[in-house]
Amino acid sequence: MQYADYLTASLSDLNQALQRGEVTARQLADYALQRIGEADQPRYNAITWLFADEARAAAEQSDKRRQRGEAWGPLDGVPVLIKDNIEVRGWPTSAGSVMLRGVIADNDAPLVTTLRHQGAILIGKTAMHELAAGITGASSLSGFTHNFWQQGRSPGGSSSGSAVAVAAGYVPLAIGSDTAGSVRIPAAFNGLLGLRMTRGALSTAGIVPLSPSQDIPGPLVRSTADLRIASEILSGKTFAIEGEALRVGIWQEGFAADEDEINQAVQAAVAGFAPAALSWPELETLAADANIIGYEFAEALAEYLADKPQAQFHSLPEIAASGLYHPQLETVFKTRAVHPGTASEAYAQVQQRQRDLYQQLVAMFDQHNINLLAYPVVRSPPVKQGEMQEGSNALVSAVTGAPAISIPAGLSDDGVPIGVELLALRGREDLLLRAAEAIELRISLNK
Repeated sequence: MQYADYLTASLSDLNQALQRGEVTARQLADYALQRIGEADQPRYNAITWLFADEARAAAEQSDKRRQRGEAWGPLDGVPVLIKDNIEVRGWPTSAGSVMLRGVIADNDAPLVTTLRHQGAILIGKTAMHELAAGITGASSLSGFTHNFWQQGRSPGGSSSGSAVAVAAGYVPLAIGSDTAGSVRIPAAFNGLLGLRMTRGALSTAGIVPLSPSQDIPGPLVRSTADLRIASEILSGKTFAIEGEALRVGIWQEGFAADEDEINQAVQAAVAGFAPAALSWPELETLAADANIIGYEFAEALAEYLADKPQAQFHSLPEIAASGLYHPQLETVFKTRAVHPGTASEAYAQVQQRQRDLYQQLVAMFDQHNINLLAYPVVRSPPVKQGEMQEGSNALVSAVTGAPAISIPAGLSDDGVPIGVELLALRGREDLLLRAAEAIELRISLNK
């Protein structure tokens, strides 16, 4: 396998090449580092921390295992990148903030432990929207990451760097986190697949919290085969490859009236399922009213920072008062620094709204005899770099705890990817993966 092959190779491609002796893990690590060195600065700005020596040493250990016939799994020897809010032992956990750049992790997050046990070669950490509190990638630590497909457009966020790193061929798999769309939005804007699993399916320990109720890590990849591999490894579950018929409903109010390209692409992507159109005009408002981030952010962050003496500040009010954050974060930091917390009566009410909305979702699926709900990940195109993004539909999954997937649905006339989101009821990731595989057979993006 040559360097050019690596840039578009799947997890299976790399695993087979390693097994056949066509490439070594050390060579793959060098390919990843070469690609980052060539492309990241100033073009993409997707990497915050790189650990080349550590990656090469781990790759050499992988090669020794393979020589002994002891490869640990399909990720053994494969380069992987980790979002900068996820703890990796001995590495900074700066979460896109200059105020946290001195925070060094004492331990691996559980998902990092899982990846290590599979033999994955961790090479560094990816840029992100500061403290995961937004979807454009604004960061006081690294500035903005740049969309892979079109210069000057937003890459989405908060897992901006993870998405761009996979799209740009640095690695075939990067890990992000999703609280209100932070895996699925950058997946949509960079032509990737991103999966948010059922609430509680993956541990959030060792992740800088935004909202413990809604936070969950997730994979970003270029193909459905890779998504199945990654999600099964991370969750420890096997998802069925066949089963009940896929019955799709299209949420009509999830589309913007003046975005014909997005609307047509999303509808065409699911047309093969003979979808039923359904109306739920209150859903967007119900989801917004059930969003619990504001109540949890300040308290969860303070609890996380309490034992981090390297952090420049230890509470959101201190951070908000410092002025050291990216300017895009001013409103959200100052508002949430004084937001009612988890001891308030309103917090209990929002928790109940989440429970109620999920039951309404179950009833709607039953009423319309569907097992998947389709709509655009974002109703509008990626904004210009530095502007604020609107039009996300990704909150529905986050507040209900239901799993959802972002799938490439095509390109706009100016070459920007469009993503379709499918949502299933809790525990039905198998339906999402099967649907993604069917859509992928008909739609491919080529740059």
